[in-house]
Amino acid sequence: MSLIFITNHDENIYNITKNQTDLQKKSPRYKSKFQKSKIQTVTTAVSPICVKSNGKKHATMGVPEEEPPDPHNYLKKRTGKPSYTMEKPEQVGRLCKKTNLPHKGPTPLIKDLIEEAKKHEKEVESTKNFIKGNVETVKNMKPKEPEHRVVIDKAGTTIYPELQGLEPVYIKKTIFGRTPEYLVRFNKIKEKEYQMRKDASGKQQPKCRYITRDEREQLLTGLKKNWEELQKQYQGLPILTDTIPKKVKKSKLEADLKQLEKDIVLVERHPYIYVYNDTELS
Repeated sequence: MSLIFITNHDENIYNITKNQTDLQKKSPRYKSKFQKSKIQTVTTAVSPICVKSNGKKHATMGVPEEEPPDPHNYLKKRTGKPSYTMEKPEQVGRLCKKTNLPHKGPTPLIKDLIEEAKKHEKEVESTKNFIKGNVETVKNMKPKEPEHRVVIDKAGTTIYPELQGLEPVYIKKTIFGRTPEYLVRFNKIKEKEYQMRKDASGKQQPKCRYITRDEREQLLTGLKKNWEELQKQYQGLPILTDTIPKKVKKSKLEADLKQLEKDIVLVERHPYIYVYNDTELS
């Protein structure tokens, strides 16, 4: 294997890809023939603002090279504008007219200042202070209570009892435990009717009524007849009560017979009986 070392060469690889058209010279840049006339018109229009120094044009910034002021020529005492301080208001007014200075009137009294301060306080009080009101409402506001939740299983499933009707929310209402309005009206109407009956009769009528002897005998005979009819039905029942309907019918007849026997004994023992009217009690 042999190695060849090239030391001197004039090969250039940058111009390999360029065509002959790329190597042609470009045309000169276009320049308008009216360029000089435009510059002249601009300089004439801005002539009061432009300043020339050493053949250079400058805009509103002034001459670039200017001698700084002498530090010995600083503003000394009593060299500026005079300040008019006079005691008499007439002289001040004249000077204000001449020099166009703002006119200062006489100093107000302490009494007038106190009255103005009181008026200002009243005006402030009349206007509502919304910031102070908002602060007070925030202070008195109750904190928001968290929603009542219940976890029902180990997976973390939660329910809201109030939303699902499991919580007795009605006891928290303001009307809970109060008499309804329709019952209040009903009681008032009943009270009026009772008062009208009392005024018409002149005395309060008793709520109960005495049963006479004839009515008592009729009541006893009716109870005994009913007991006999139920006794016949009871005796007509089959001996074997093997079904549920038979058992129910037998137990019902026995209960009715016992109740009729109690009523008959009660009426027979008490000769004087009073009966209440159901409509008046309601």
